[in-house]
Amino acid sequence: MSQTIGEKIAALRKAKNITQTQLAEYLFLVPQTISKWEVGNGTPDVALLPRIADFFGVSMDELFGRSSVDKARDLVLRYSVLRDDASFREAMDCLTSQLQTIDSMLKNGMGDRQELEREKTQLEGDEMHLFLQQSRESAKRALELAEKLAEETGELRFRLQRAQLCTMTGENRRIRLECEKNFREAPGLDTLMIYFEILSILGYDECILEMQDTDRAVAALMNPPSADNSALWSQCVQAAVRTGESAYIERHKDTVLKYGTVYDRYALLWELTKFYKDENMTEKYIAAREALISVIPKVKFENYIADKTQQALQQL
Repeated sequence: MSQTIGEKIAALRKAKNITQTQLAEYLFLVPQTISKWEVGNGTPDVALLPRIADFFGVSMDELFGRSSVDKARDLVLRYSVLRDDASFREAMDCLTSQLQTIDSMLKNGMGDRQELEREKTQLEGDEMHLFLQQSRESAKRALELAEKLAEETGELRFRLQRAQLCTMTGENRRIRLECEKNFREAPGLDTLMIYFEILSILGYDECILEMQDTDRAVAALMNPPSADNSALWSQCVQAAVRTGESAYIERHKDTVLKYGTVYDRYALLWELTKFYKDENMTEKYIAAREALISVIPKVKFENYIADKTQQALQQL
């Protein structure tokens, strides 16, 4: 149970071996006033609180019994309301500092281990909440920009990013129906690519494969295979990889490898290499990995990404 301000003053006074009379003299009060506070018959004037904290050598947080965990949680809640960068940084700095302190105490066998583990879990939960709040806010800002750029330029990349960001802001059903409507009203490579992308993000890979197989409007855009529609084939084959449709993969992977861009080939070969490895298809795994190694130098990565790719490749 949390202490009242009077109970906290009594506890601090006794812990530091200070009498009611001494505290009263410091505050220019009579001892009876201190006694009333401590039994709950009144509270100090707010102007006295900083002086009381200074007298006992504690912070205002400590005077009010506010723990470091409580402070961190309040900062996280403040960011949830204000959604500004300064509040995010302050909350994150506080969480990081408290977690580092707890880790150090646990490492050195200090304090109550069970209580420290409980506080650490609570702080990590608050950290997760903070990141989620920031990601939603960032996605919201990015979506506003994507909508503006998509409308102003009509470029595929901005339209695609707008659709992707809608899923990040929780507008799954709306954007799926919108993309389907756009494709049905104006069947084209762009509208189909965006529709496939949203279906993929939302986990409708089977729907992608079914459309490619049975939908006449889709078939008209994807046949015959060419460099123009290779991105659609790449989406379909990767959907087959995710759903484990081995027969579909073997039937259509060469279309992407023949007509796809360097990046399309790289992306598919990466997924195929993982798929064949997981399925213990040794010969296909070796062939896919060798093809992947040969195509990586052709992809224009930044140095950092290139290094990370090579590191990941060693584990593949």
